[in-house]
Amino acid sequence: MKKITGITHFNGSYFQFIHENQSVVMEEERSKKSTIDFLLDDQYPIWLVRHSFGQDMGYEDYSALKEEDYLSDQRGKILSLHQKSGVIRDLAYHGLSVPFSIDHYSHAVGPIHAGIIEPGHFRFVVEGEVIRHLTIRLGYQKRGIQDVLVGKSMEQVMPYSEMISGDTSIGYALAFSKLYEDFYKISVPKDIRLFRSLLIELERIAVHIGDLGGISEDIGYYPLYGVCVTDRGAALGLMETWTGHRFGKSVIRPGKLFLNQRIDAKQAKDAFYQLKKVYQSRIRPQILRALSISTLKERMQGCGFISESDVQKHGFVGMVSRMAGVIEDLRINHPDYPDWKPLPIKEEHHHYNGDVWARMYLRYAEIEQSLRWMEEKVEEVDWDLIWKSQENRTSKELIEKNLQPGIYYSALEAWRGPLLVALNIDEKGFVINSYIRDPSVLNWHALELAVRGEQVSDFPLNNKSFNLSYVGFDL
Repeated sequence: MKKITGITHFNGSYFQFIHENQSVVMEEERSKKSTIDFLLDDQYPIWLVRHSFGQDMGYEDYSALKEEDYLSDQRGKILSLHQKSGVIRDLAYHGLSVPFSIDHYSHAVGPIHAGIIEPGHFRFVVEGEVIRHLTIRLGYQKRGIQDVLVGKSMEQVMPYSEMISGDTSIGYALAFSKLYEDFYKISVPKDIRLFRSLLIELERIAVHIGDLGGISEDIGYYPLYGVCVTDRGAALGLMETWTGHRFGKSVIRPGKLFLNQRIDAKQAKDAFYQLKKVYQSRIRPQILRALSISTLKERMQGCGFISESDVQKHGFVGMVSRMAGVIEDLRINHPDYPDWKPLPIKEEHHHYNGDVWARMYLRYAEIEQSLRWMEEKVEEVDWDLIWKSQENRTSKELIEKNLQPGIYYSALEAWRGPLLVALNIDEKGFVINSYIRDPSVLNWHALELAVRGEQVSDFPLNNKSFNLSYVGFDL
């Protein structure tokens, strides 16, 4: 399946990122003369175009539309909503008006959240108790990370990479590190590359365990909820044991690792088996128990459905594509993931049919998949080499290399899906321009589609089952 998963504008030229054959490649797009050309071409998801090229145009008014047009997936009818006088609207929140008939009502949630998560504005059109339409607008904070990176060196950029989306700090630090390793021509030993993949999978396991608990809470199944919210600490504890930080910050840097020197290589290796023990004895039995209960299946199956055709049409990526039965995974055949085995999605298609059940089951399957692979590689990796890998390279030594200025990019399969980062770097290693595309940029629209026709009361469950990033979008 070929699809465009990123677009940007550097040095007067347009570039696009193609996701095909389990990899992402960058190519220059010479046929487009303006940003509006991308909006008019239906192979580019509207939300991707607005995120990449959108400008602040304030309040959005949809109220003059017929409701049928508002609900339509026919792109041509609604293009005018996304641009004005040749300028594309961004996706930042300013407030919006939506159409609804006399027998419907409009229900707004946010941007101030009742909990502690970031602000987002959710505008529902509801008929009785059924959601007819949902419009999501984020960008309420507009942190300006991409602008902050301009003029920064590698040492200054790397801490910002870990703040793009805090629950994916390992993923973003590695993506930026790979990019800088290409620029500086830094050779990374095989064992260190492999250990960095172990850290990515550990981050995935920790989040998935927490998400299984969150979904269980929303369906009122507290045995699994209680176990997950406490024993997620086993995965976070292993991350802290290995790195000195529960979320792995300040650990991955271009060409090197800063690991916990209070333990030795043998203790680091043995710590993995403590996580395995907790998972096998406490977490896994409760997951299997939950998956076997018919009333829980009935609650989740058929709720919040996304189809394979939706994935292709709207460019959904990562977990959202896999839970809908589409085999997309940048780890397949990647040299940093030797012997990686993809999930049997086609063979077990009844588990991957795009609903809440699929999103719950996928998390369980990916935890099992990651733990199996990690256990194999824990026995193969050279732990002594890894724990002695903290060699320091000075900025002067890197600059003295024959550096080639230009556009460098990196993509990797983080827990939500493929992260995509690109930097335009000058001959001294300073950032001229940047492009960051979190998986959530594309996948928030999947939530909008999934809740159409569902009960209003099902929205929290669907929202939790996607668990998309607000801050990864709000750059």
